[in-house]
This record gives sequence, structure tokens and C-alpha cells, in this order.
Amino acid sequence: MTATMPAHAHRASRLVTRVTDGAHCWGRLSERPVGRTMWSTRTLVVFAPGTDRRERALLRAWHAWGTVGAVLGVVAMAATASVTGPLTLAGLAVGAVVYGSGFAVLGAATRRLRPLVRSCTVTTFHGNGRPEVHGDVRLLTVGLDTLSLLETALRSGRITPVEFELAWSDVWRSMPR
Repeated sequence: MTATMPAHAHRASRLVTRVTDGAHCWGRLSERPVGRTMWSTRTLVVFAPGTDRRERALLRAWHAWGTVGAVLGVVAMAATASVTGPLTLAGLAVGAVVYGSGFAVLGAATRRLRPLVRSCTVTTFHGNGRPEVHGDVRLLTVGLDTLSLLETALRSGRITPVEFELAWSDVWRSMPR
């Protein structure tokens, strides 16, 4: 924390950074625990090395838009209904336009970035007495461990940004296209 920045402002700054950048600068780990279907899933998503803050924010927005856009579409429909009366075709149209516009704008903004994102998914079926694992567990585990350890080393100043990006590049190249 800097001497000129109050503690609450510093926490707010870290929160904004976390929301725009995500938990990791290299991508994300998505985990879905075992559900009623008896399947669990882990997906390691790795952005192309050198992906900057703006590009990460766009990719995160693209990833989240399905849910965020649906909520905003419903809010837009409710706002239209409060102005025009009961839900009408116009309200449905406004909600659909909000939802579709987000996909159109974010799709265009991430058109060049999305093909460069690589991922590895491991699914596990927890029925039939013992787990059945599908996917490259070693690739997911080694990639995640490498990126997490190196990111920690970068943040603590033990490695340079160039060293981090070189290792990030190795992990990214090892992932399926």
C-alpha cells in the first residue's frame, strides 16, 4: 500500500484489478463439481502469451456475457414493462436486442483473440464404483502448476516478466489448438 493511498482505496483498486484482469493474467481454471449427472469437469484456459489487460478484460466479458447478458436482457424487459405496462412484444424485443448486441459487440472485439485461446478439459464420471477420467490430466496439472508457481514468482519479483512470458509461452504451445 502506498503512503498516499488510504487502505479502503487500495482494497478497491485491487478489486477493480481483479475484476478486469481476472485471478490470473495467463487465463483461468474453471471447475464444475460433481452434480446430479455424476460428472465433474476441470478446464484450464490459457490465453496467448502477451495478452494485455484490455484483451483479458474483453475475453472475460465474452466468457461471462451469456449470463450477464441474460440478466441485463431481463432487466431491460422489466424496465420496458414498467414504462409500457405488462410485458409486451416490445419488451421481449428490447431484451433480445440487449442480449444479442452484447454478443455482436464482444464477438467483433474478440474476433482476433478467441482463436488464440487454448484449453484442456478433464472430465470425471463418478459412477460405476470408481471414477472414470477422460482427458489429459497430466497436461492440465503440469500446465496449471507451472503457470501458478511462475505467476507467484513474478509477483514476488523472483523472476522477470520476460522469464514469465517465456514459460507461459511453453505452456500455451503444449495445449491443444
